[in-house]
Amino acid sequence: MRIKIYVHPESAQSFWSQLSLKAVGVEITRKRYTAEYINAPSVKDIDFDAEFEGYEKRVLLYIGYSLTSAPYDLKYLTDLGIHVLLLNYESSVLSGGCSKVLLNYRDGMQKSISYLVANRHDRIALFGVNPNSPTDILKDQYFVEYLRERGGNPSRDIYYNYGSISGCFTRFAENRTDYNAVICANDVTALTLLRLLKENGVRVPEDLYITSCGGSTMLAERSNPTITTIAADQYEIGRQAILTYANLMKNPCDIAMTVKVAAKLTVRGSTNFDPNPGIDIFSPQLTAYPNVDFFADPDAQTALNAESLLLSSDELDQGILDGILAGETYPSIAERLYTSENVISYRIKRMCKITGCQKKSELVALLSPYMKQP
Repeated sequence: MRIKIYVHPESAQSFWSQLSLKAVGVEITRKRYTAEYINAPSVKDIDFDAEFEGYEKRVLLYIGYSLTSAPYDLKYLTDLGIHVLLLNYESSVLSGGCSKVLLNYRDGMQKSISYLVANRHDRIALFGVNPNSPTDILKDQYFVEYLRERGGNPSRDIYYNYGSISGCFTRFAENRTDYNAVICANDVTALTLLRLLKENGVRVPEDLYITSCGGSTMLAERSNPTITTIAADQYEIGRQAILTYANLMKNPCDIAMTVKVAAKLTVRGSTNFDPNPGIDIFSPQLTAYPNVDFFADPDAQTALNAESLLLSSDELDQGILDGILAGETYPSIAERLYTSENVISYRIKRMCKITGCQKKSELVALLSPYMKQP
């Protein structure tokens, strides 16, 4: 089976697009299907008669996360009779005739809030909501409903990221003592918040609990403290996407399918490893917000550079990173890892190239604000 995939250029280089493509690629290979990537600056530049053969059913896996461009693309595609399968995208303004595979964000927010409340951390802020992210808007809308039930104030307790996580933190810092817990929109936001709190003398988890909703980064597992997250298995999302694609192709009728992958709570150090799983205390409500480019933020770019390095690192690279973060010398690292100093030097140069660093000290400076020392 051929799997037709279009990645919107605005989203092509994003961290989450790369994760999605990797997960989808693993399942396509496992099923021995063929991935056919359609490259075009716009869906209007694609010759779909040439892409699909004869009477072949027209199904397209679409990866794109912009609230401004995606709805127009989807309307255009459905008007052409193309069935669109969306990956991790949800919006109240979508046209009909689309199928979706996504993390169950309602479930994730429920679990996150219930967990915090059960552990007596019920003065909660939602931090770093990107108004241009459809998934962030879902988190925002569910949190609004929670605040209404608790007598909270959305205009005070939700902190939006208008292109700068640092700017978002400045607004949050004015009211920081009003809260004993924060739910961050994603791992990148949580890691940046953790760094900024440390710089301002705020202890996590002693002074403030931090959780991340929709997290899936390696940095969250290695930060100091590690980040409590609500996330889905990315490879399960990829598996469900290809399974749904195959079902759409085989079904003679044009049906719309929605698959929501359950969110899993992973408790870590940023909430003091408190084990209480909580109870379901909250239900969703949907709204909409304006346009912002999350990836233009230097704080987000720095965290994503660090995460990209970890994703591309093998076991030897991980050992080298542990060594340079701990201040070990090249001979000491080489002896511990049973390799040569030349290999250590080469690997560090390659890691610098991946991250845009010029030397080892810059690599250490990039990683040390996020990662706990070995």
